[in-house]
Amino acid sequence: MIKNKISLKTIIIGVILLLVGVLGVLGVNTAKTYLSGASADTVPKTILGKASDDGKSAVITWTTDKATQGIVEYGTTPASLLLMAPESDQGTSHSVNLSPLKAGTNYYFRIKIGDQEYDNDGIPYSFKSGEAVVTPTAVPTAVLIPTAPVGTQSGTSGSCDRTTDYNKDGVTNSLDYMYCMKNLPTGSAAPSVGNSKCPAGVDYNKDGVVNSLDVIKCLQDNK
Repeated sequence: MIKNKISLKTIIIGVILLLVGVLGVLGVNTAKTYLSGASADTVPKTILGKASDDGKSAVITWTTDKATQGIVEYGTTPASLLLMAPESDQGTSHSVNLSPLKAGTNYYFRIKIGDQEYDNDGIPYSFKSGEAVVTPTAVPTAVLIPTAPVGTQSGTSGSCDRTTDYNKDGVTNSLDYMYCMKNLPTGSAAPSVGNSKCPAGVDYNKDGVVNSLDVIKCLQDNK
């Protein structure tokens, strides 16, 4: 008789231990749900935080079995989730945009539905924002100045060569050749800068700079 009583007691203790183990398997969030009176079909599932490529925003998504309207509480440390992004409407498929964010920064978040807060067993969920996109500096396009057309034989009478400073500006370049070709009458030698009608040294085009363009302007006006 004593033996049977001890066996029954052992069975009762085993059942109690089994119940305790089942309650432990339910997890912290499930226990919170029952203790707070929240319904199991409002518990967030498939929670995901996805950051944008430019590092300026992120999208938090989750689902629920029952239509709910939640709030994402987030911040840059697990202990300071001071920023909030609420949903605009109820639903079972949820998506909340977080912005603006700092690029390359770890963010932590939890979901709040009613008075109940949901996280990863007491630890906030987390994601890292994307790196900032660096826009390359535009390289200025080089402007090509067309070369003046090739004239007659260089250095002969009635021609313009490319080695004479015809406009007397101290620099030998394509402007000298263009000046010579423009003011060279047929069969005559290369001209010198200025004449009785257009002496050099006068700002004929009124641009504040005295150069060969002034003489060209004067010669054009006095044709």
